[in-house]
Amino acid sequence: MSEQLKELPVPRYLPKEQKLRSRELYENVFPEDSRRFVDFYYEYKTRDNEILALEEDGQMVSMLHLNPYTMILNGYEVKSNYIVAVATRKEYRHRGFMRLLLEKALRDMAALGIPFVFLMPASELIYAPYDFVWICRHTDLPGRVLQMDAEKQNEYLAMWYQMFCKRDARYMENQKAEHLAEEGEIPPVKIPPYMARITDVCQMLRLAGSRQEKTLYLQVKDPVIKKNDGYFLWQVSEEESRAERLAHNPPRLDFVLTVGELAAMIFGSFRICLSEMV
Repeated sequence: MSEQLKELPVPRYLPKEQKLRSRELYENVFPEDSRRFVDFYYEYKTRDNEILALEEDGQMVSMLHLNPYTMILNGYEVKSNYIVAVATRKEYRHRGFMRLLLEKALRDMAALGIPFVFLMPASELIYAPYDFVWICRHTDLPGRVLQMDAEKQNEYLAMWYQMFCKRDARYMENQKAEHLAEEGEIPPVKIPPYMARITDVCQMLRLAGSRQEKTLYLQVKDPVIKKNDGYFLWQVSEEESRAERLAHNPPRLDFVLTVGELAAMIFGSFRICLSEMV
């Protein structure tokens, strides 16, 4: 291990009473966000999220936020996180802080069995090296849908999409507060598409489906998450999908994929609706 790596600070999740300390860094790195929006964010979104941070010289120097969502994917409810507010103080950049935070967060979510995470990147170049792939564009839902209650929105989305964020009381409360915070603001000219990253290969494969019954042997390469790096048996049909990690070499290999290539293959088969900004 190099001297540079030994000197890196240790990331930690901020306890609830310390989350507000990250606001100064947020405002420092994202000056384009209005005070009203930041007020909304720290009142509503930090109630449920996790903030992974690095501190050095007595101040917070780098962070990322994991905002939780319940996803509906092929009719299943699964937990996921939307990675937002990835920020490093300017004078501390290019020292590996973002890599340290991101890899820690990915491994922790894998340990929890969370199948995937998603984000809206400032630049593809930041996240592609970590096997994040494009999955969909921002979806502008019709106004009549946005006026529906949570149950009706879920019914509408389930008719048209295979993957979306589940609407519930907390979701609707947050969305209403966010819209109020954005009133009078100039909307962004262009909203980037979303990227996603598989954090648990077996869980992700179990959410996929196929019109044809198949038994496939996969080799997945994941340099970040150890349990994703290896051989897998995937048995899939229109009715169910089963997957397991193999302890030994399989009798054959149908696909050899990076975890990013696997994500592109799976997400590319879904009709996805995402319209969340934070």
